[in-house]
Amino acid sequence: MERAILCGVSSLVRPDALVAARGLWRTPGPSRLFHADAAEAPEAAWPWLREVAEEFARRADLTVLSGADAATLYGPVPPLRPARRLRSMGDGAVLLVCGPHTSILICDDADARPRADGPGDVVIGLPFTPALPNLQAALGAGSVPWDAAGWLDLVNTAYAA
Repeated sequence: MERAILCGVSSLVRPDALVAARGLWRTPGPSRLFHADAAEAPEAAWPWLREVAEEFARRADLTVLSGADAATLYGPVPPLRPARRLRSMGDGAVLLVCGPHTSILICDDADARPRADGPGDVVIGLPFTPALPNLQAALGAGSVPWDAAGWLDLVNTAYAA
């Protein structure tokens, strides 16, 4: 079984960790789960973490972003705007965590199950926020989903773990 790679932006404030993560991130193979947890990083690192977050989100299969992380990286804007920005930079999906019981999945699938009223890239229907290690395990147990239904199934699997 191929293991998924989990990388959090707050762990990349050390130069040696950043160099090691960049090398691992560019290696073809395992699924990549990126946690844009900038709000957890030291405040002195915030000015340059946006660039690092965007670099890693480009190659991520799934980027997880919270409202606090979006505000840390992009300032006082609606969190959906930075989530869409990160989604547009790469081919992976973005999971925007809106609170303890709601998440929004942003991907390209036009035929997803639960849908929001509005733009076709947003899927609402995740009544929970799964733990990142569970998402990592679910990604490692199977292949990367290519549609919103697949992502919802993956998140449901992670939630059940």
